[in-house]
Amino acid sequence: MSLATALVAGGALGARHALETDHLAAVATLVDGDGEGESRTGTGRAHPGLVGASWGVGHTLPIAILGLAAVRLGVSLPESVVRPVEAVVGVVLVYLGVRMLAGVVDRRKHAHGTHPLHRHLDVGSLSLGRHVHLHGDSLFVGALHGVAGSGALVVALVSTAPDLPTATSFLAAFAVGSVLTMAAVSALWGRALGTGVERALRAFAGVLGVGVGLLLIAEVAGVVG
Repeated sequence: MSLATALVAGGALGARHALETDHLAAVATLVDGDGEGESRTGTGRAHPGLVGASWGVGHTLPIAILGLAAVRLGVSLPESVVRPVEAVVGVVLVYLGVRMLAGVVDRRKHAHGTHPLHRHLDVGSLSLGRHVHLHGDSLFVGALHGVAGSGALVVALVSTAPDLPTATSFLAAFAVGSVLTMAAVSALWGRALGTGVERALRAFAGVLGVGVGLLLIAEVAGVVG
């Protein structure tokens, strides 16, 4: 693999990798908005592209660390670690999907002193909610995806690079491709949420998140192949 090939292949793979179903499902449930153009934290609708970019950065970090470790030290994550992380990704996707669906069904707005207007999910007398920026959520979810499943395959591909400069170039191009692609996707999704079919789109995103999450869990459990 030459340096030029590494750059082209890394960028193309990063863009393609960002468009995998579980990745899109996660970001679709993280970009949240309402009719007033604000998200739970006041940022998700105003800057939806940053949500996708944060996912891309979070996704790249573990891949870069593990990929360089594979090249320099010849170490890699065992399957016994990767598979449980895939299950965790599935659980997180189900949570995000349920959270999105709950927002479609019943949420209330209020403010806590200096905290911006946000929403909590009410279950009887129990109020569930956190003052967490969406960017932090997407960074965390992206990092989980970086360790699990297809992220581990990217690390394996990086480990075949002949030297450190080639591996670094591949990873840099991969990062640019994945961050820019997911930023564009989330920006477009945020714009779509600003239309008159927001509730339907939010419901679709919630169902997609739950469905993909359950499928990942079933695959790890060996229920489906």
